[in-house]
Amino acid sequence: MADERGGYPGDDKAVAGSHSSFDLDAGSNFVWTARVRGDGDNRSTAYARSQSFVICRQASFAESDPHPSAVEYLLGALGGDLVNGFSAAAARRGIIMYAIEASVSGRLDNPLVVLGVVGEIGLPGFESIHASLFVSADAADEDLHPVWQEVLARSPLVNTLRRCVTLSLSMKISH
Repeated sequence: MADERGGYPGDDKAVAGSHSSFDLDAGSNFVWTARVRGDGDNRSTAYARSQSFVICRQASFAESDPHPSAVEYLLGALGGDLVNGFSAAAARRGIIMYAIEASVSGRLDNPLVVLGVVGEIGLPGFESIHASLFVSADAADEDLHPVWQEVLARSPLVNTLRRCVTLSLSMKISH
């Protein structure tokens, strides 16, 4: 039975030590981990470091659910990667941010495969993902575009997803 940290009794690797972002040796060998426990009724709980979150279904087609589905977490994670990455890159350049938000959507290749419809073929994975980053900052457009390019180049999720899905990523600036 997992404890409140998501670890298991006797598991010395249940909680990774914190690493400074300047510790290059630690960063080059760091491995992210998550444990996911099935809670029954199309629900599971993921544990990562000292955090946990509930996942409802692989992909939900319902109007509402008590928790996001796995595909919604993937889309949200991409949005968080872009928003947080842009905010950090802008701060390093001394750019003052007023507001930032990402809108992320995705389309599955064949959602009927996810549902288990007999005779359906194709892949249940994402066919395409579209993300728009909306930025309002105290900076000229020509100063924000290099930040966006840096974010795309350094994003772990962008650089993972672009290998397997059509990504359409854009930045929209408002002043």
